[in-house]
Amino acid sequence: MILDIDKNGKVDAKEMEQIVTAIYDLLGEENRKGENSPSKRVEKIMTKLDLNGDRTLTKDEFINGCLQDDFLKNLLAPNA
Repeated sequence: MILDIDKNGKVDAKEMEQIVTAIYDLLGEENRKGENSPSKRVEKIMTKLDLNGDRTLTKDEFINGCLQDDFLKNLLAPNA
């Protein structure tokens, strides 16, 4: 999985925060405070997508979550 920075087969909160920050940078997102901060976004993403509660996302958890979440869809594919 391309988002799995340490190649352990799962995405953890630290990796997800790096990803959200990079996407914000690419999109020129300047409002990164409060509920829109990368850490808050990651907290919400992990809570919503981590179905087994192990604080990591498997490939299946991530894909299924992205398909069901408009914010993630727009974040990852803004022109789709």
